[in-house]
Amino acid sequence: MEARSLDVTARTGLVAVLGHPVTHSLSPRMHNAAFRAHNIDMVYLAFDVYPDRLRQAVEGLRAFGMRGANVTLPHKEEVVPLLDVVDPRAARLGAVNTIVNDQGSLVGYNTDVAGFLAALRTIRAEGARDLRCLVVGAGGAARAVVAALSEDRAAEILIHNRTQERSVSLRESARLWGESRCEVVAAADLRAVARGADLVVNATSVGLPPSVKESAVPVDILDSHHLVMDVVYSPHSTTLVATAAARGAIALDGREMLVMQAADSYRLWTGLEPPVEAMRESLDRHER
Repeated sequence: MEARSLDVTARTGLVAVLGHPVTHSLSPRMHNAAFRAHNIDMVYLAFDVYPDRLRQAVEGLRAFGMRGANVTLPHKEEVVPLLDVVDPRAARLGAVNTIVNDQGSLVGYNTDVAGFLAALRTIRAEGARDLRCLVVGAGGAARAVVAALSEDRAAEILIHNRTQERSVSLRESARLWGESRCEVVAAADLRAVARGADLVVNATSVGLPPSVKESAVPVDILDSHHLVMDVVYSPHSTTLVATAAARGAIALDGREMLVMQAADSYRLWTGLEPPVEAMRESLDRHER
């Protein structure tokens, strides 16, 4: 479908991503390409929202009559009590990544679970079934990843987080979500567990500015038997993805997950089937 340019007028609808930081975000490029492909009079911006201003930003969606928003790190959990209605899946996860302004009522959804599973299936057709999975992180993104792995019948889910109490809390939730065995990994055991895992997932913000050269996972133990996924992305591969690929692992950054969860957000905001190829192509153009 040929993309068309749109003029911004007094009738133009507004959506945005709320996060901190957001200067790396490819969401505006991707969603604006989708709006142009469908000739929809909407624009998508990125708002850098400091944690202590999240409540004001959410109220701003209502006050300015915005169509909705995406919510990214570090706000996915903290935004939940600020909304009028929360979809059952998002409520179960305790994390929202999409807000729809329904005539002044702010409704929260989570499209990360489906997005993660769709991305995983691009590198393994069977998804997470029967895999031993290490998830690093215990925030909103990690909750979506663990829920997805549980739904997909992973053999075992191992959770590591700098704050062990959060890992324990996520483990207890995961035990209610599915039949996968789920345990917490202490810092002292992280290397050994990562070495023995089939799938390694970074669900933290490590890899984004200013920590672009860091990795939440010990990369020197990765090899060709590993599948590696990073939920974050940047114009260039994160250290985790680049190093994993160089060591022979199958590695995927957060872009495909971004596209697939964004497609669901687009459906919620517009009621239309998203132009997924136009969304992917916008990311490809960014990299050239």
